[in-house]
Amino acid sequence: MKERNARLLAIFLMAMAILLTAYRTAALAQEKNVRQSILTVKPIPPAKPVAPGDAFEITLELTVAPGFHINSQKPEDELLVPTSVELKKDPALELKEVIFPEAKKKKFKFSDKPLSVYEGQVKVNLKIELAEDVCGSSLEIEGKVRYQACDQEACLRPASVPFKTTIKLAS
Repeated sequence: MKERNARLLAIFLMAMAILLTAYRTAALAQEKNVRQSILTVKPIPPAKPVAPGDAFEITLELTVAPGFHINSQKPEDELLVPTSVELKKDPALELKEVIFPEAKKKKFKFSDKPLSVYEGQVKVNLKIELAEDVCGSSLEIEGKVRYQACDQEACLRPASVPFKTTIKLAS
């Protein structure tokens, strides 16, 4: 009888382990799908061609899904991940400055104090300088926006959204 109970217990524990693994895998997949739809990034290149050696701006239109917010570049809580922008290394250009808009101060259930956040649509400007020796008719610029999204209750893991745009070069 003890041997039979031990076998049943072992089978039960194995079944529970399999179910928990399946649940965790499904939960991670769902979180990944949710994270991918929380923030979209639309790069807007300059309207006019850029000459070698010139400085120019690219605007990133960030759209945060309803019911969520992302931390600002200075979230006012050291445990939260700030929003940041990074360009792929390219000798043809240099990122000089990232200009974030003013963030909103809001209080959430998971924090004792108001936090600095972005909601809805936000425009971030990138000041970039082109190298003197750039040639060609266009240049592709790639980068990513790193962010941490939260709702009223809790925050998700940090994530990144890649972006890519092309600027026209003046001859």
